[in-house]
Amino acid sequence: MSLFLHDATLAQRKRDLQNPTALGGLGASLQRELHAALDVPVPEGKSRLTRYGGRCRACTVLLDFDPRQPHQHRCPQCGTVHTDQVHHQWWLMNAHLWTAEQCTRAAALAWLFDDERAATRADEVLCTYTEQYLRWPNRDNALGPTRPFFSTYLESIWLLHLATALDLRIAAAGRCQAQHAQTLDRLIAPSAALIAGFDEGRSNRQVWHSAALLAASGLLGDTMLRDTASRSLESLLRTGLHTDGSWYEGENYHLFAHRGLLSAVTLAERAGVELPAELMRRFESGFAAPFRTMLPDGTFPARRDSQYGVALRQYRTADWAECGFARNDTHELRSALASLYAGWPCEGDTGRASSTADAERNQPGVRLTRADCSWRALLLARLDLPELESATPHSELLEGQGLAVFRRDSGRFWVGLDYGDPGAGHGHPDRLNLVIATQHSRWLDDVGTGSYTSPTLAWYRSSMAHNAPMVNGRDQAAARGSLLAHEEQQDAGWVSAAFTDPVSGVRFERTVVVLDDHLLDEITWTSDADVFVDLPMQAKLAADVARTWVPFVPGASQAAMLQQPRAVSLPAAKARTLALHPLPSPAVPSEAAHPTPTFEAIVWSETEATLWSAGTIGPPAGSPHGLVALRQTGRQGRSLRVFALPGTVASLEVNAAAIAIETAGDRPARWSHSRHDTGWRVARSASAQDVVIELRGVRSVIAEAPAAVPAPQAPNHMMRWSLDQSAPDARVFAATTLGNENYRPTEESWVDAGSPTAQIGFFVEAGKSTFLVSAVVTVNRSPFFAAAVDDNPLDNEPADINSDGVQFHWRSFVTGEWNSLLAVPDGADVRLTVISGSRDDVTARWQMDVPGRSYSVFLDVPWPGLGTVIEYDCVINECPPDRERRRGQLVLSGAHGEFGYLRGARQGPERALFLQFHASPS
Repeated sequence: MSLFLHDATLAQRKRDLQNPTALGGLGASLQRELHAALDVPVPEGKSRLTRYGGRCRACTVLLDFDPRQPHQHRCPQCGTVHTDQVHHQWWLMNAHLWTAEQCTRAAALAWLFDDERAATRADEVLCTYTEQYLRWPNRDNALGPTRPFFSTYLESIWLLHLATALDLRIAAAGRCQAQHAQTLDRLIAPSAALIAGFDEGRSNRQVWHSAALLAASGLLGDTMLRDTASRSLESLLRTGLHTDGSWYEGENYHLFAHRGLLSAVTLAERAGVELPAELMRRFESGFAAPFRTMLPDGTFPARRDSQYGVALRQYRTADWAECGFARNDTHELRSALASLYAGWPCEGDTGRASSTADAERNQPGVRLTRADCSWRALLLARLDLPELESATPHSELLEGQGLAVFRRDSGRFWVGLDYGDPGAGHGHPDRLNLVIATQHSRWLDDVGTGSYTSPTLAWYRSSMAHNAPMVNGRDQAAARGSLLAHEEQQDAGWVSAAFTDPVSGVRFERTVVVLDDHLLDEITWTSDADVFVDLPMQAKLAADVARTWVPFVPGASQAAMLQQPRAVSLPAAKARTLALHPLPSPAVPSEAAHPTPTFEAIVWSETEATLWSAGTIGPPAGSPHGLVALRQTGRQGRSLRVFALPGTVASLEVNAAAIAIETAGDRPARWSHSRHDTGWRVARSASAQDVVIELRGVRSVIAEAPAAVPAPQAPNHMMRWSLDQSAPDARVFAATTLGNENYRPTEESWVDAGSPTAQIGFFVEAGKSTFLVSAVVTVNRSPFFAAAVDDNPLDNEPADINSDGVQFHWRSFVTGEWNSLLAVPDGADVRLTVISGSRDDVTARWQMDVPGRSYSVFLDVPWPGLGTVIEYDCVINECPPDRERRRGQLVLSGAHGEFGYLRGARQGPERALFLQFHASPS
């Protein structure tokens, strides 16, 4: 029996690897590395997620992981050695993953090379974890049930490795021995059951759940578990991979998810599961997908929640590409492997010796060989590679993803317009985001996301942190954009795409035309109401052009994150040239930086507008940067930007017929750009010759994807209550009781949590300018109200989320915003924390109803009075005093089978209920 290979294939693999040059000496390389770490003990303890654990507070970067140093953790940037307990608890996560991967490597080496020391190591790890697993508590987790970790997907990666190792050890023994049976009973089975109970749907994490469950089902002979995991895998292939093979959450998550799909698909095939041919084509295409968008400096774009500056030349990327090439020999993968094994950059540490399995720990790009791959390639890669030839990267259209990439100067100049899939939970509000990069710098960049536990996450996940349009200072709502036109003709190409913001209803069209010496960017927008529209550019304004600018108040959702905003007026139909500083490439040493420290953006607006700039925090763990934004107001607008090297563009003029651009330098010319029904025309007049380029590719049928935000409920779904104003002391009370169906659990069910309940009531009196919201909460224990703290030590949620308390969410009667308040009793008072929107002069009080059992919170909410529709929701946080994180939540709008992980105080208007009090007919 073997999970990844048939027994006969595994035996043949063993014979083939007796040749020491097979796979470039990978087997010997892995043996040397494993033998050097045989003395490292198996870690003991449950890991823990905190805001600062594993990061240098000064540099904000991840600390080095050394499996031999559980209590000393070095910052790779400043060299400081950290010894706090929170860093040890983070180290435990890495140590468990490292140990599980060591176990898999050891089991593979023991079988393939008859390595007794490796066999002893694999058995030691499996036996130790078998003894420890059920001792660790399944509680206080951040994302899903788990024992050794704080997130289920980490346990899935861990279990996949241990199950693979156990499978190889059983194969080596020829039968399931007593110690193997113990591991199956006390580790594999309970871990698989825990993982199977937490289906995350369309998620990169669910990929690893499916892979782990397929491995466990093979060992346990559990066909029901296998079928469940197979259905999940098929769903992920269908909904997670686009038709172009790209994972919907961006390149960083593509690499992570597709590695999991590689394991899951291989396990499914070995188990005899038939997957649809079309989905398998997507899967096979996925091996080449990220290479199609690679930036000129050898890193991947930091779209969505990606880490910034992830290098192509990672050992795990080579390992994955090798396995893909073994499945399907394509020109794209040959070119990708040629790039991975190219003679540059410098030699260095690949990070494999301290690898934490398949969890991301990205290293700087280094020179790689086949001997740097891992156990998957040892089992699955070709013994020999054909001759590899590098290919010059060319322009690409990933239409499934919704990303157009243009390359110029043999791939050293890169332009990308991201218009399509918003990326769901790991997506950013950045439709029509424009990125421009050279081999040495980023003119307009997308810097991805920093730490998920840092408050700066809100900045990186904002429209303001991208090169994308936004309305009234607010982030875009989630929706997919549409491709209007695209064509590439060697050195001239264009793309045009549309996006309609679901909340404001403003429709944007962005057209980008890419030529050899300049790039033209046009945005038009229309609105049914007066709005102001900002178009940020992530570039720092050169100091010499900033002297005439005056202080400015952006009035944007992320204004608090901006430093020294200032503005200048831009007259209608007048172009202004800005000198801008790009970001340096994160992959190019500073001494090799491009000699030109600036580029130019010529900005033009059809109507009078405001140019404003501000400082920003820049890339995660990087230097501060800046942005320049164009603001237009009204019901429609049009603006242009021309990007080029300094001195390239001499002038920009716009009339009703065309856009005229004068370029200077070695090849002076006059360019005329104009839009036509069939496409975009570019005419070039120069001393040598005149050229006309007709760019076509206009889509005949444009189907706008529906907004992701559901429409509000119709009025007939509204609850209505009557109030007889003629009666003395007229009043009315509407109430709803919450119980099991309203409970969002974490690790414990509603019954196991003591069957908490709550009665949510609305109390209205005639003539009052406020209505009263009452929450009578029965927790069947002593209520726990956390003490006030300035800083949540766990994550970027408000600290009071981990306490008994009440959340109230409602549509403001003053601003129209979705307001969210968190109320926690504090002595005789109630501590109110604004989560989003504003407080709107809400006041609160509370009382203990039955000591040791129940309490009530009362909120007085200002409103216009009878007849007004109240749009609202209410959430009760439930957290006993012996827990670090909340145990569950009672949700007025219903739990819908959800878990309480990550939900926190995030309860948006898409779940809103509607209530109206009106006067009784006289």
